[in-house]
Amino acid sequence: MSLHIAILGFLCEGNHHPYDIKKMLKGMNLENIPHLNDGSLYYSFENLRKKGYVEKLEVTREENRPNKTTYGITALGREALEQEIYESFKNFSSVKELYASTYFLKYANATKAAFLLEESIRKLEEKLNYSRMLWDQAQEKPTPIPIDKGIRLIYDHATSQMVLDIDWLRKLLDYVRTLEKAPQG
Repeated sequence: MSLHIAILGFLCEGNHHPYDIKKMLKGMNLENIPHLNDGSLYYSFENLRKKGYVEKLEVTREENRPNKTTYGITALGREALEQEIYESFKNFSSVKELYASTYFLKYANATKAAFLLEESIRKLEEKLNYSRMLWDQAQEKPTPIPIDKGIRLIYDHATSQMVLDIDWLRKLLDYVRTLEKAPQG
């Protein structure tokens, strides 16, 4: 889940309370993470705490203000972040879901991430080729659904989006390969 990746990633960079994370997400234009609202953000922190991925470090109390709980990431949370990044590369349905994973790639193994991206690109290329083959077949013979301008527009958009996604994934793969070559430490 992108929200878990964002929370764990930001906590790898320092201790924060949920409101800090929300401001950072907005500052990076990552606030479009599905289901991001105050309730889901605080629920995610609690869920991550129950799993042992984050821990409460400090509760600050101010007059006329709600308590602020500062969290830190655990060793288990660092491992979970890496695994969630890999899972996002394996199971995404839209490249937008990869934004948080892309930002926090430095916390994953670049070689493994590159392999998963190559697989994702291959699968998307297969889907595109299959879609084009079906379209070509539909052009050659009568179909139960007449191919009108609306269907053509839908097909054009769907295939254009796949081409755009493949192009972006290839750029991401090139970036990941530079991380593979970068010195560790």
